[in-house]
Amino acid sequence: MVKYFIPLILIVFIGCKESNTPKSTYFGGKIINPKCNFVTLSDSYNFNDTIPLEKNNTFLGHYDNLKEGLYVFEHGPEHQYVYIQPSDSILIRLNTWDFDESLVFSGNNAERNNLLIESFLQYEQDEKNIAKYFHLPQNKFVHKIDSLQNIKKEIFNRYKENNDDASEKFLSILDIALQYPLYTNLEKYAIKNATQDEPEVLADSYYDYRKKAHIDKDSLMFFGAYYRFVIEKIYNDVYQKNCLNKSDNFTVDLFHSIDKNIASEEIKNKMLYNAVISHFFKEPNHKKKDETFFTFFKLNTNNKQKKAVQRIINDLKLLNTGEKLPSFNLIASDGEFVDVQNISKGKNTVILFKNYKYASDDWVSSRFNFLVKNNPDVNFILVNLCDSSKRYTKNVDIKYQYTLPKGSSTCNYSSSKFSRLVLVDKGGIIRNGYTSLSALNINQEINNLQKNK
Repeated sequence: MVKYFIPLILIVFIGCKESNTPKSTYFGGKIINPKCNFVTLSDSYNFNDTIPLEKNNTFLGHYDNLKEGLYVFEHGPEHQYVYIQPSDSILIRLNTWDFDESLVFSGNNAERNNLLIESFLQYEQDEKNIAKYFHLPQNKFVHKIDSLQNIKKEIFNRYKENNDDASEKFLSILDIALQYPLYTNLEKYAIKNATQDEPEVLADSYYDYRKKAHIDKDSLMFFGAYYRFVIEKIYNDVYQKNCLNKSDNFTVDLFHSIDKNIASEEIKNKMLYNAVISHFFKEPNHKKKDETFFTFFKLNTNNKQKKAVQRIINDLKLLNTGEKLPSFNLIASDGEFVDVQNISKGKNTVILFKNYKYASDDWVSSRFNFLVKNNPDVNFILVNLCDSSKRYTKNVDIKYQYTLPKGSSTCNYSSSKFSRLVLVDKGGIIRNGYTSLSALNINQEINNLQKNK
């Protein structure tokens, strides 16, 4: 009987109000294996609603003045998109164990949303296939993309022919969902080509797709297909410019390009913040990082993001290269207090300071275990930072892991909360006071640590 609960409610509400204007809009459904007790619906701009789950894990939201457009709904850590028009009655059913693949829409105007989710799932498959084509010469790669574009055009045209009343707004969203991922890969290919020792000269017609693709729709920045194209286009423009001008600070040029191309202050700040964090942790010892930080502070207006970056700068002032590793206590898995100097004495050592709230166990364990496997003669220490529950990192051998005594000043070594690697030689001298698991050359740098006498 439970599965009929929401449809019956919709019949009662909608049936009784057919004569009223404006008609209410409904968004509801059922969550299998829920991760929390609510669903949110928003346009990531002006509208945001939290809809509670009932005891049978169903939910229903109704709205009198909902505007037509693309919305994002979230449950737990996952999200997807739904296109809604006034008077729609849209239901979803999904299992959180297989969020995207299990998602099905039903109700009034469900077809267009099922088409969107099918486009998303096909995008994931296309990405795997296209990745195999990046080694191809330009003409063959473009031919592959053209073939996929023709398939997408056929899907678009078939929907348009079968739905005479389809709104222009939705057709625009559908076009983005189908075509922009292919445009994104054309941008990626151009970046890859530009970074080759002997890049191929791109044909004059290569960028013809840009005449149909725009990056001035800030209200759609929450839509993955759109956002990915915008950011890749901006990156590509900077790569092409740098190839001509031989700029020695790509990140600064990227900041200025973001500032120039993105009108929304909120989105611009987010992009600048993501860029400064990503680029810093890929190259934490870049010789131009001071100029990078200065430009970020100049262009970003979000105080919270600025403070987060300032904490990274503060962390850089601690555990400096060339200094002796200071003494501080750790708690081993057996509960015993041990001095880090005793654990690292006479050994080339890598110390990872990790806060579980800011770095997932899956990501940390995959990178940490990779480095351990590739550097068997190096001593590894994983310090689980500043958590009263003494939480350890999953999927990492407990022999590498330590926690901290209550109130330990060692927490200050990563006040930014981001994971931090410190490389120490067997003489106890810090050879790199701040690097990261995602640094481009980290495996080679750890390997070189063993060459220090």
